[in-house]
Amino acid sequence: MSDTTTETSPPASNPPLSQPIPKPTQPQQYRAIGLLWGKYTPSAEEINKGILLAPDGTIIDAVVKGKVLGLVKSSIVDLEKEHLWVVYPKTPKEESPIPLHVQIAGIWEPETLHPELEKTDLLYKADEFSIQGEVVFQENQKGLIVVKIQRAALQPDDVPKYFKLKLLGYLPPKAAKNFWEFKVKRVGTDLVIQSAENIASLAPPGRPGGFGRKPFDKNRGGGYRRPPDGASKKPFPKKGPGSNGPSGPTQPPVLKKPQP
Repeated sequence: MSDTTTETSPPASNPPLSQPIPKPTQPQQYRAIGLLWGKYTPSAEEINKGILLAPDGTIIDAVVKGKVLGLVKSSIVDLEKEHLWVVYPKTPKEESPIPLHVQIAGIWEPETLHPELEKTDLLYKADEFSIQGEVVFQENQKGLIVVKIQRAALQPDDVPKYFKLKLLGYLPPKAAKNFWEFKVKRVGTDLVIQSAENIASLAPPGRPGGFGRKPFDKNRGGGYRRPPDGASKKPFPKKGPGSNGPSGPTQPPVLKKPQP
C-alpha cells in the first residue's frame, strides 16, 4: 500500500454543514459521486431527461432516476428554482456536444436543517466530487487520467459492470494498475483533480507494481549455458546399449614391457 499524495491546489475551507455524501465504508470502495448547484429543465418529450444549468452558464446533460423522479413528477420539487443535486458523473466515450453527463440521484435541501444559511454558504459544497477507482490510463503530456469505476451489484451473483471516467490532472509515473482516491472539482464541463492519493496496487503478482514472483535472472543457474571460448560445443558421447557411441565390451589396455 502506498501513501503517495499529490496536491494540485490547496483545499478550500468548508462551513460546518451536514455531509450530503457519506464517507466511503472501505478504503477500496469504487465510487463516483458529487454535488451540482443548478436548475434542472426537462425536455419536452421526457421529464426524466433534460439539462442542468449551472450558475456559471455551463450546460450539463442530465437524467433523473429513482426517488427524485417521483418528486419531480409530483411537483414537490420546484423546477423553477435552483437546487443542490446529488449526482453520478459520466464522461461519454465518443465526441458529444455536451461532454459531461450526470445522473441525478438525490436532492439536498440543507436549509430545512440550517435555515440560517444563505445561498452563498451552500455553494461551498457545489461542484465537488469524490472519485475512487482504478487508474487504467494516464497521459501526462495532455494531463489526462482515465479511471475505471465498478458499478455496485444489485444481486450477489451479478457480473460486475464498469464504466470509465475522464479526469484532467497529473499523477506520478506508472500510476496505472493502482487504486486511487481523488478529490475533483467541476470546471466548466471538465472534472479537474484537486488531490489524489494512491490507496493500493491492483497489479497481479509478478507484474510491475505487484509482488510475488521474482524476475528472471540470466546470471542464475538453470537452462543452457554457453561453453567458454575455445571449448568444444559437441556433446559428450553416450555410453551403453542404444547409444550412438562405441558398442560392446571395453577392451583393457595392453601394457608394454619395458625394454632392458
